[in-house]
Amino acid sequence: MEKRVLLAIVLCVIVLVLWEKFFVPKRKPTPPTTSPEIEKTTPTPVKPDTVSPQQPQPPVSETPPVSTPSFPSQAVHTGKDVVVETPLYRAVFTETGARLKSFVLKNFRETIDKNSPGKELVKTSRIEELPLPFNFVNNPVAALNLAPYVADKARIKVVEGENIPLTFRYEAPGWLKITRNYLFYPDKYLIDLNINVENLSSQAWENAPTLSLINLPISSSGGSRYAFQGPALFSNNELQEVKIKKIKGETQFPGPIAWVAYTSQYFTMAMVPIDLAPNHSQLKALDTERQMVESTLVGPKITLQPGVQQEFRYKLYMGPKEESYLKAADPKLKDMINYGWFDVIAQPLLKFLKLTNRVTHNYGVDIIILTVLIKLLFWPLTHKSYVSMKQMKKLQPKMQKIREKYKDDKEKMNQEIMQMYRTHKVNPVGGCLPMLLQIPVFFALYRVLYSALAIRHAPFMLWINDLAAPDRLYLGFDIPYLGGLPVLTLLMGVSMFAQQKMSPTTGDPRQEKMMLMMPVVFTVFFVNFPSGLVLYWLVNNVLSIGQQYYINKKAA
Repeated sequence: MEKRVLLAIVLCVIVLVLWEKFFVPKRKPTPPTTSPEIEKTTPTPVKPDTVSPQQPQPPVSETPPVSTPSFPSQAVHTGKDVVVETPLYRAVFTETGARLKSFVLKNFRETIDKNSPGKELVKTSRIEELPLPFNFVNNPVAALNLAPYVADKARIKVVEGENIPLTFRYEAPGWLKITRNYLFYPDKYLIDLNINVENLSSQAWENAPTLSLINLPISSSGGSRYAFQGPALFSNNELQEVKIKKIKGETQFPGPIAWVAYTSQYFTMAMVPIDLAPNHSQLKALDTERQMVESTLVGPKITLQPGVQQEFRYKLYMGPKEESYLKAADPKLKDMINYGWFDVIAQPLLKFLKLTNRVTHNYGVDIIILTVLIKLLFWPLTHKSYVSMKQMKKLQPKMQKIREKYKDDKEKMNQEIMQMYRTHKVNPVGGCLPMLLQIPVFFALYRVLYSALAIRHAPFMLWINDLAAPDRLYLGFDIPYLGGLPVLTLLMGVSMFAQQKMSPTTGDPRQEKMMLMMPVVFTVFFVNFPSGLVLYWLVNNVLSIGQQYYINKKAA
């Protein structure tokens, strides 16, 4: 019975991992709707050679004249690039639409290779696909998205102790003027963006502002397939991560929206509205084959009178998904870090690893220290478990006699077996309790090692140069499916086999063979897990073997 329960727990582990990977339900996005604050109307048609839009028809009521903004069509403007250098990143903006052309993180590389370039967050060079177009809901897209802005600087170098602004200006004569003011910090991944819109026409008009991120996948391979990558937002005090394949048409998410982002395994680009309420968000899949998605933050509908200015304020965050950096930019952004069901355990584990790393400077050693600490924490339960297993082995002859005696009466047989357990004060599932309690720890560490930026590209020793990547020792030739030899994973399988051989058996040959197959199953299962997680399981097995040896020797 005990072995069956153990087998059930092991199978539950496998099911939970597969469920976490493939079937954990995400909140379904709200079906496309038309928000009452930004009800769309058909814009007044504009001829390509018109300098200013056609004037609206006279009002039919006593309310002041209100028109929908519409801007002249124009060819794509080839603007100059503006380079912004800070200690943390190198950003390139283009005057065409005042959009972001490149954003390279200086302290993070694309790959583990020492010659690898810095991490690039903008994965396209097409002008119409660049992030941060500013527009209005009822406006022809190209008119403002590709407007010929003029920058007040050609290059900026932000040094310690200085916050430096950058301004882009665009004016549509007789209609409006837009001023985009960026403010850069030397020690933050935060960029302040204030957009000022002035009505230059003789008529009032109303509309809702939009600021968008347009993104291709930031991470293209490796462990990213085990972590969410795509658009995310914090709507109505709830984190929503939306798979691109779930986006149909232009999908609306009602507000209030705290932030909108495109997030990957370790990095993110986010927009935070400041005093822009009511608001909502909309997602649109621009290219499903390339997995390109547009995430738009839609502000409140405004009525702008002639000669009046309106300012829209945002915070932009472009950088690592690290809690300290996110909170420094805006406290609301810390909700972006999500370890799922086991967040309450994962957060303390990560904090412990970071604490010990201040001394060791090696996250592999930190994982070993954490494993030893967890083993000591569970030592009394594990000890009691092994003692229970030894007692169960002694009761096997009596149990076999009961089974033979009542083989035709299952109910009576179970009653007699339970009575035997009570008489000898043996818990039939006592041997499984330590494993059951360690399952949440295992999954919490699993999530941490896949998502924590601190573990990315963190070396251990010898061939293990990235604890967040699968364990591979490359031999000069490719091994089919694996590429390299998973040495640490094989050692884990051997340690698990040794542990199984040392554990007391039930006497049932079929169950013993089944349990001896578990190391093979786990080895296959762990082959693409982060090497840090394999290291944790290997060290745990070695400590369990030592504990089992001690108990067996003491019992003898």
